[in-house]
Amino acid sequence: MGGEYIIVKQNLYMRAFRKAEATDRGRARTLAQLGIRETGIFRRMVDKGVFVATGGDAYYMDENAASDFVAERRKRAFFTLALMLLILLLIWAFGGKWFR
Repeated sequence: MGGEYIIVKQNLYMRAFRKAEATDRGRARTLAQLGIRETGIFRRMVDKGVFVATGGDAYYMDENAASDFVAERRKRAFFTLALMLLILLLIWAFGGKWFR
């Protein structure tokens, strides 16, 4: 499963909770009400605290945890891009002699 697919699904889940206004314990919704299946991606987001179970199979989205989650995801993407650019710079600086 590609990273892009995971990010798309994560965004879809967060959008569904926001659209249903399920952002606090009193407005928790079941996954069936939200049209979401419980997948590994969803369970990992529960483990990270983005979605909080309220009993039964109702959940709500913790807005602060969701913001932190997205910020961390952006930070990881930036770090990966910076690392790739550094590697390319090193290859260019040494004239690609490692590959001859």
